[in-house]
Amino acid sequence: MPLLYVMLLLSVAFATPSVLAAEAYPPDGPAIPAVKNSEDAAGAFGQGLKTPPPPKPWDQESLWNMKVEGTADNQGRPIYQPLIVNQDGRHILYNGNLGGNVQNPLTGQVEANGTSIIDVSDVAHPRFLFHIPGPPGPVAQAGAQMVRVCSGSVLPHGDKGKWYLLRAYGNVGTNESHQLWDVTDPAKPALLTTIVSGLSNTHKSWWECDTGIAYLVAGSASDGWHQSGSKQHLKIYDLSDPAHPVYIRDFGLVGQQPGADIEHAQNCMNAPGANCYEGNKNPPSGVHGPISMGPAVNRVYMPYGVGADGVIQILDREKLLNGCKLPTASKDCATSPTHEEMLYPQVSYIAMNRENGGHSAMPILGVPMPEQQANYADGTPQKKNLLIVSSEETANDCRNQQPHEAWILDITDEAAPWPIATLNVPPMPGDFCNKGARFGAHAVTEAIYPPYYGKIIGVSWFNGGARIWDIRDPKNPQPIAYFIQAPGANTIASCATIDGVAKCQNAAMNDYVEWDDRGYIYAADRAGGGVTILSLTGDALKAVQ
Repeated sequence: MPLLYVMLLLSVAFATPSVLAAEAYPPDGPAIPAVKNSEDAAGAFGQGLKTPPPPKPWDQESLWNMKVEGTADNQGRPIYQPLIVNQDGRHILYNGNLGGNVQNPLTGQVEANGTSIIDVSDVAHPRFLFHIPGPPGPVAQAGAQMVRVCSGSVLPHGDKGKWYLLRAYGNVGTNESHQLWDVTDPAKPALLTTIVSGLSNTHKSWWECDTGIAYLVAGSASDGWHQSGSKQHLKIYDLSDPAHPVYIRDFGLVGQQPGADIEHAQNCMNAPGANCYEGNKNPPSGVHGPISMGPAVNRVYMPYGVGADGVIQILDREKLLNGCKLPTASKDCATSPTHEEMLYPQVSYIAMNRENGGHSAMPILGVPMPEQQANYADGTPQKKNLLIVSSEETANDCRNQQPHEAWILDITDEAAPWPIATLNVPPMPGDFCNKGARFGAHAVTEAIYPPYYGKIIGVSWFNGGARIWDIRDPKNPQPIAYFIQAPGANTIASCATIDGVAKCQNAAMNDYVEWDDRGYIYAADRAGGGVTILSLTGDALKAVQ
């Protein structure tokens, strides 16, 4: 079948003109896609590891099994997280930006980096619609890194026909907050309400559109919660009526709760009891970004630690939300839960080594195991539930330190999560450690759309680019595509001391790789190079047919 015809079929298959179709999958709805392997999936079992072709020099664009469909410069603002929403038939890209100050050509004003809103309905010609400024201040404290969007037609008590944006306002400071905006007209957003303010930390939250429950990553210097490193845990709200947020509770990892005796606490593996902590760090590291699969799956997946002393935790969602409503709940359960109340929703946890942390924990449920497809009389393959976990590289010089990678965990037996494969990008060829920017894993793709779900996964690898793996055989994942962006006029320099010499180079750093419900792939640049919109070609395209 000609490739052009295949692409046409895929574009038709991915198109979702109705709001209901676009809202079917988490976080918008309860429908987990059924994973059906392609006919050649069994043939992927046991094959030798594919060797990606070497990239071009660091200052040139490199592609493998991918094609550039369009670009958006994002006004030169460095991006943390992109989110692509099918908004009443229009595809709108919301970029959560890192700190800094850039002139907005639409207003002629220099604005603190916040939230960019771009129409990508025509991927070859993206159109910048609006920039919502972030807080002024030092670069490390500013920005509006995280974005989530829900339809008022899906939220239980939202206004039908309206659209709402949840975003973090600031990152590390003294008066950060989480906000809700009305983005019904994405070119004219309006602030609706501030959910919670007076925070010292915010980060990457999750919002269930079909229930309205939001898991906000937050913390303050005065709330009494204990976290090493990033001072953040969860503040859970009911945002089913966006104009009237309702607080539910705070939550984190055992050993973080107020009142915990962190000076005398013991690791729970060595001394389980009423005064212990979970993981390798006392107190445990803060949560990075929760992912909920909603009431249908009844699980919330929590990565802690970001780049060191990591813990991956699986929670019972119903117990998490309702644990403080029990007749036996303590008076201060919501804000200062007891040790027992912290343990009540916990299904399991797995501690990572000290050199790696939990940045992302993305569930992929019901994946057929190709080596076992012929072992059942009715031909039904055994299926596994997987969790894709990444550890964030935080240094610009990746030599002489633990590599930060991604892993596939088997969570079919939730009581005993266990790694079954590693996703890795070697530093050579490519000489990535000498590019003057970070090299290593960052974030895992979070979009839940067929036919990609359960077949491929993307992981951003900073200066190593956007990386795609074939996971149809989860025990034998295969690298099948990459995109490494060339530096441009807006690329911000990254510096490192290499062999005693300070070295600064304007290398691109892919921060997130996401896709939309049409099948386009978005590679967002942390160094100011905007967003590149891509499609799959060659063997990568065959993996999702």
